[in-house]
Amino acid sequence: MITISNQTARNFLVNYQNLNGNGNLKGSAGVTEYMNRVRCIQYDPLNVVGRNADLVLQSRVKNFTSEVLFDLLYKERSLYDAADKMIGIIPTADYPAMARIRQKTVEQLHGILTWRKSLAALDLLDEITDFIRENGPLPATKINIGENVDSGKWGHKKLSSAALDYLYHSGVLGISSKNKTHKVYDLSERLFPGEILNAPDPFKNEHDFAKWYLKRRIGAVGLVWNKNGGTWLGFYVSDSKFRSQLIRELVDEGELIEYQIEGSKEIFYIRKEDAGLIGKPVRNNVAQFIAPLDNLIWDRGMIQELFDFEYTWEVYTPAAKRKFGYYVLPVLYKNQFVARFEPEPCRGTAPLQIKTWWWEPDVKITDEMIAAIEDAFVRFSNFLGVEMMEEKYWKDKLGV
Repeated sequence: MITISNQTARNFLVNYQNLNGNGNLKGSAGVTEYMNRVRCIQYDPLNVVGRNADLVLQSRVKNFTSEVLFDLLYKERSLYDAADKMIGIIPTADYPAMARIRQKTVEQLHGILTWRKSLAALDLLDEITDFIRENGPLPATKINIGENVDSGKWGHKKLSSAALDYLYHSGVLGISSKNKTHKVYDLSERLFPGEILNAPDPFKNEHDFAKWYLKRRIGAVGLVWNKNGGTWLGFYVSDSKFRSQLIRELVDEGELIEYQIEGSKEIFYIRKEDAGLIGKPVRNNVAQFIAPLDNLIWDRGMIQELFDFEYTWEVYTPAAKRKFGYYVLPVLYKNQFVARFEPEPCRGTAPLQIKTWWWEPDVKITDEMIAAIEDAFVRFSNFLGVEMMEEKYWKDKLGV
């Protein structure tokens, strides 16, 4: 068992996630390189100052804009939307390996449709597939086959929409494009090359897949512990007993390395191919604004353990019960969370507006830190396509 310091662990995570300000990832190629490392970022449709996936990438990839991700998804198709860690964005190269996740997802959807009294949607699958084959890419609003249905607050209002969702998760349909958050569906055979769609199952059995999938999930974060939390959401990895068995096998095979971190009683795991980053410092004077569902903070408990930073995404918390705000972004400085802030919704090219800024307790504010945060505001404004705030405004908001 290797023991490392808390600072070494935090440095590893910041460097692994490319939050260190090195500037080595740029534009489309930078997104591709990052995605090839982590294999999954989480998608969420809420857009206050950018959607979650865009916020993840803007903090890591120089000159990133949302158009870069859109092109990789819907023009180059080197990435695609898929069920993974919740709904995610993943490399198209993983499509053949993810067949078992698609199967598990449609099995789950069958139960959901039964519960929502929408099982009749499955009778429409062939008709809707043929309709799209004849008419080309279409959004759900342009397909009115079958009846309307009362499927509850979170369910589809049309059977055709429920059928589209089922066909999408099964792999029959893919997302041709998006109009804001609205999916435009087309046949997967028209979106992806045959060598991807017809590739054989790369795994001998389900157990081998599960080991690959768990190691892949570890790679999405970099360093993990084996406690239930956000990192372990989803099929194959959420069952703690099965997960522990897989981790033990991967450790015994040398695929994972165990670490103890000073100040924690838990055991942590890193993939063998990533261990070379252990011991490397965070050299740059850099601050980053972190997405609410960022890979770095998937496991809120682990982040609190290692960074002494407690964070809850309060969008679904009633306003009267929120501790901070509706859409709050953590602020990372080097390898420490030093603040968080709630931005006002950003529209047009007017400068970013800060609703509230909260410093973390006991943070020692320095000129170097303020300079790094100013640079982060400049980069964030460029990402949003808005003018930079006046210095007096943002310094007043920060209280400096």
